[in-house]
Amino acid sequence: MASTTTMRIASSGGRGLAGAATSALRRAQAQAQAQAGYATAAAAASPSPSQPTAGDFSVSSTSSGIKVATIDEGAPTSAITVALKAGSRYEALPGLSHVLKNFVFKGTNKRSALRLTRETELLGGVLSSTLTREHLFLTAEFMRGDEPYFAEILGDVLTQSKFSAHEYHEEVVPSVATEYEQAQQQPAVIALDMAHQLAFRRGLGNSLWASPYTEVDLLSAVAHARSAFSNTSGTAVLASGIDSGYLGELVGEFYTKSSSAASSQSPAAALTSSPQSKYYGGELRVPITAHGGSAKGSLLVAFEGGNQTQPEYAVLKALLGGESPLKWGNGTAPLSKLTPLVGGPLKSVSKAFNLHYSDAGLFGIYIEAATDKVQELASKSVQALRDVAEGKSSEEDVKRAISRAKFEAATALESRVARQELVGSQVLESSSVTSLADAFSKLDGVSASKVQEAAKAALKSKPTVVAVGDTHKLPWADELGL
Repeated sequence: MASTTTMRIASSGGRGLAGAATSALRRAQAQAQAQAGYATAAAAASPSPSQPTAGDFSVSSTSSGIKVATIDEGAPTSAITVALKAGSRYEALPGLSHVLKNFVFKGTNKRSALRLTRETELLGGVLSSTLTREHLFLTAEFMRGDEPYFAEILGDVLTQSKFSAHEYHEEVVPSVATEYEQAQQQPAVIALDMAHQLAFRRGLGNSLWASPYTEVDLLSAVAHARSAFSNTSGTAVLASGIDSGYLGELVGEFYTKSSSAASSQSPAAALTSSPQSKYYGGELRVPITAHGGSAKGSLLVAFEGGNQTQPEYAVLKALLGGESPLKWGNGTAPLSKLTPLVGGPLKSVSKAFNLHYSDAGLFGIYIEAATDKVQELASKSVQALRDVAEGKSSEEDVKRAISRAKFEAATALESRVARQELVGSQVLESSSVTSLADAFSKLDGVSASKVQEAAKAALKSKPTVVAVGDTHKLPWADELGL
């Protein structure tokens, strides 16, 4: 799950938030696969030279410690993405990273926000910012030949942003509040955010959203920004459609100037690193009536997952399924076959998810159905996971799951911007990029016994359960046998 803001000339929030629960989970899954290094822009199992994958990026470092990765797809457009270790897990106070995502691309020492808008419009470019739990991505997309201008813009954001008080109060605060309110209208977004808080408490448990109940003052917001932008070891610049040597020159020119020091008076200036993630688990119930009135309810059941070196969790997710490969069919995966069984007037959803981060993972099942059907569907869904742990999945089942996992790995992040976010995550965490061939090789090495062990390990951890809707009627964890 990620929060995204796009400035297409003079507008913000163009990409907005996911419009539905399934979209939110799909985005979260895509981000998890990005962290695991499985997703690329190529959809074919054996990509041709004209279909570049993440592994085709050339990776290097500048003398100041900024990591640089480039690829040339031969497209008429280019893009530059600045990846920063400034996700919500690194914030010293709640909401700082969400505020920062909306505070970029405002006035700098060189340009006012209006001038930036007009010049971007003149060149037909697109500026966007995306926030995940671990990273902040600033992206410029433009026509080939305009890279000097947009490289300078991104560099100015890092080194010369003004962070004016009037922009903060008149533009940033309202946009942050709007995004928070939009997020609160989506049960899957609520459930995922609360599940991370229960599972990890701090760090990865920090919310992606700045709550209106937790005030973010301007001084702390600016200190957080300065600290994040001046951390060159936590910065990577990714580009497509730009020669690697030329990109290195642009980075040297625009990205290495010293940013104003963060205020030592503010606790937000302490942005450096995050403690090792620890899984806890727990249970939370969120009463809302906007979720289809009281007729529909949601339940998220999660467990401790694996890290990016454990592809068996990706296969386990594909094995359980929940999304049909056919438009008019339910599919044959265990969770796919459950939803028609519970019946009811409302469409039911039961789907597995697998979220990877640099040092932790969260695996689980998201259920959405008529309130009086949630317990039945959730019980059957948890039993499907137990069946895998008991070795009831055949080699053929696992083989199909591996094929599905490969397909998801190749298509989860098809767009260029999303792929650059994937590469940025990998370069920041490991200074390298995982190729599609390597990801496929790891998936091919997953056996039925490894998938069984992954299911057993998940069930041994304390469950993380979040109920959203009519909590008077939705089941408790122990009513599911957890």
